[in-house]
Amino acid sequence: MVTKSEIRQRALRARRSVEYDELAELSRRVALKLFSLPEFRKARTMASYVAKTDEVQTVPIILRALSEGKRVIVPRTESSPKRLRFFELRAFDELEAGNFGVLEPTTRKGRVTIPVSIGESDAILVPLVAWDELGNRIGYGKGYFDAELRSRRSAPAIGLGLESQRVDRVPATDRDVPLDIMVTERRVLRFSNRAGQSRHR
Repeated sequence: MVTKSEIRQRALRARRSVEYDELAELSRRVALKLFSLPEFRKARTMASYVAKTDEVQTVPIILRALSEGKRVIVPRTESSPKRLRFFELRAFDELEAGNFGVLEPTTRKGRVTIPVSIGESDAILVPLVAWDELGNRIGYGKGYFDAELRSRRSAPAIGLGLESQRVDRVPATDRDVPLDIMVTERRVLRFSNRAGQSRHR
């Protein structure tokens, strides 16, 4: 059986081979599908990752959410204990390069405010390296996002990715938190239960 690590390495190589202009266009298509979802339109507070250069880009999504008056919270990696904490983002100058080359809420000049529980969010945008049609995802292997998703309430976990990141099967474990919705440049998949039954749109 192919391991998570092997799938992750293959998927990362494939993702990094996508040219910047192509990724920007594919990200635009993903964003348009996301904007059409009632989960996005109705969300008052949205949790989102801040994308790396080779991920589906989230800056336009965050800007759209802020322009609509939504509250946006983004993660910062804390070292002790090792976990994610989310903070409200009001402007992009509140971000700085953090762990793993990801932009995170800054601690400079007292800009970071009190952490916001992910349980306060109405929708959660989840980063991924690979995904399958059962709603399983592979992240970067640290388990930070899965840990936070276990503490959410009813907010749907929405994966943003490309069709080229789809794999036949992710070897999921009990510690992995499945997605509720997957959005790609071509389609939206909704997973009707945690057993992995799905319906496509």
